[in-house]
Amino acid sequence: MNMLRVWPIVCQFGVGAVLCLVGIWAGFRGGYLNLRIAEDRRLLVTLIAGYLLLLAGACVFTFLSTHWAEGGAR
Repeated sequence: MNMLRVWPIVCQFGVGAVLCLVGIWAGFRGGYLNLRIAEDRRLLVTLIAGYLLLLAGACVFTFLSTHWAEGGAR
């Protein structure tokens, strides 16, 4: 595996995850988020699902799309 392709994803999504967790923690601590409220739970699910979807998309286009020009996927 070419680590020159892996490290940018690790850095982008690693730092993004840390910042997102800090924001969520601050929201809980400050009283802006409450898991007893359905709207707040939906917001957290949307944030997590969006993060995972973007991570999956970045991985697909980083690792699989490089072989599409060669005529197929590996």
